[in-house]
Amino acid sequence: MPLYAPHVYSDPMTIAAMEALLGELPGQARVLLVLKDGSRVAGTVTARPALQHYADATEATGVNGTVRLDDLVRACQQHVIWLDSVLDVQHLPVEA
Repeated sequence: MPLYAPHVYSDPMTIAAMEALLGELPGQARVLLVLKDGSRVAGTVTARPALQHYADATEATGVNGTVRLDDLVRACQQHVIWLDSVLDVQHLPVEA
């Protein structure tokens, strides 16, 4: 049974761009993610994300991935963000 994603990618350039994004999201990094829809999500990366194989709604196969963030304001709130929706990663200072 395949895993499903809203969008999957098989283009080498797109996959390389997502792989580069993985390097910006090490575990426990405090980040502000700017998403392609203009929204922003701030949090702590719970574990370094990885690309995985998925199928989309048309059963086309390719890769995508998610990053899980613990919210900076509400510790009990988690966000799961598809990597292809991330436009920019801004690193935030570590709490004192």
